[in-house]
Amino acid sequence: MGITISRNPNPKETNVALDEESLGHSTTQLKKQILLQDRVNKSEQNFQLNYQYSAKPRKFKKASLFPDNKTNVAALSLVLYGVAEVLSQKMNLSWKSQVNNTFSYEKEAETGKGKIFYYVTDNPETPQPETLAEEAALVVIDEFDPRACAIHLIYCALVASLDKPWSGNFVIDDKHLLEYTGFVKRRDLCKHEKLSILYSLLRQPAQVLACIAWPKQEKAGAFTVADLKIWDISIIRDFETDKAGNNKLVGLKVIGQAGVWTKYFLNKSKYYYHTGIITKKTVQKLFSIGKQNAGAARMLVWLTFKIKPEFQDCVMGKTLMEIAYGADKVSTAEQDRQLRRQMADDFETDLKVVKEAGWQAELEIGPAWLTSSNTKRPIGYWSEILNSKWRFHLPTEVRERLSVDSNQLNANNIQPLSGNLIREARKAKGWSRAFFATTMGKSVSWVDAVETGTRQVSQKDLPKLLNTLEL
Repeated sequence: MGITISRNPNPKETNVALDEESLGHSTTQLKKQILLQDRVNKSEQNFQLNYQYSAKPRKFKKASLFPDNKTNVAALSLVLYGVAEVLSQKMNLSWKSQVNNTFSYEKEAETGKGKIFYYVTDNPETPQPETLAEEAALVVIDEFDPRACAIHLIYCALVASLDKPWSGNFVIDDKHLLEYTGFVKRRDLCKHEKLSILYSLLRQPAQVLACIAWPKQEKAGAFTVADLKIWDISIIRDFETDKAGNNKLVGLKVIGQAGVWTKYFLNKSKYYYHTGIITKKTVQKLFSIGKQNAGAARMLVWLTFKIKPEFQDCVMGKTLMEIAYGADKVSTAEQDRQLRRQMADDFETDLKVVKEAGWQAELEIGPAWLTSSNTKRPIGYWSEILNSKWRFHLPTEVRERLSVDSNQLNANNIQPLSGNLIREARKAKGWSRAFFATTMGKSVSWVDAVETGTRQVSQKDLPKLLNTLEL
């Protein structure tokens, strides 16, 4: 039987196209059965899809996460940072029960404008997942694994590679996942065990939902995203039966689509376009971190989303401790000597883990013993940790990637873009001269002059033109 699954841009609909010739007169009935099964499967135990793959080529973009084996561009917007926070910080965040019987974490934009409300669900596969009340939500949140943050970053990179993330799909299979996460190196687990763990982790980023309310800001109009799905993920699993009659998981494939939020936070032509660079080291370190190093995972998440090339500010030791272990625990340690000693040990270990992932932490202000593992902590060490100041530097791989990209852009600038090339790129998008002018913040006469070659695009306008036309 040949089956092709396609994700509909409308999150309320799921289309399943079946091979009519293979199915004959039972097509309609089987369609209903598959659609019904897709809607009622609510948990990992009963969500078992064991389809035989179609011989027909799939219309999904092939995954290529680290083409240089080191780095890749990824979507790192505020919306996605909140998802990573929920997966890593868990109950360290300020969750609240609302009057409508929902349990949510509210996150405000740095500018003080715009709010994002995060919820969790236990049935992310359904078209309209249910947000959980406090008691059920706490169970789901407690089960979140720091390794799911690595999966989340993989999704962030895959969606950034799509031309139109709000309508395109990405696909990735177990071969790529095992490689990207470094899980392939685990020799103590069989393939069935590895894939079973992966299956659970692949679902977790999709269990985080969000509602976005954004007021008008500068040229961007106000908008509300009521579609709760951040990631719409379908996992196809392939089983084989061994001699004892047991089903063994031998393969899986993830078909993903981002939610409506991408129209506003991953759109090159309007609103915002928030991307950054992730490293293979960071992804693999996040995936290798166990629950005993959850603090290191939280710091890596924060660094990935917060440290930018132009970042110059120092980070207080107290802020780092709160990121790694939660504000409540840091406050409690003020009155608990044993807890202070344990957290100081964890902080030292977690900074080493962060360094192993390629991030360099420079002690800007603070005693030398903080960077020396051979020095005994003095009396008053806790206060010195909290009052220290740290400066983080991007991994070497990221700096090299930024340098290469910058050199390529400068090389492109030596030869001005021809008017014919700009006109053909505009037409390829189906844009009128008036629409292109509005997008660029220019007049129609400017577009005419540029496309006829009577005027060259200035160095100031060139980066925006390249991004807008995706040249």
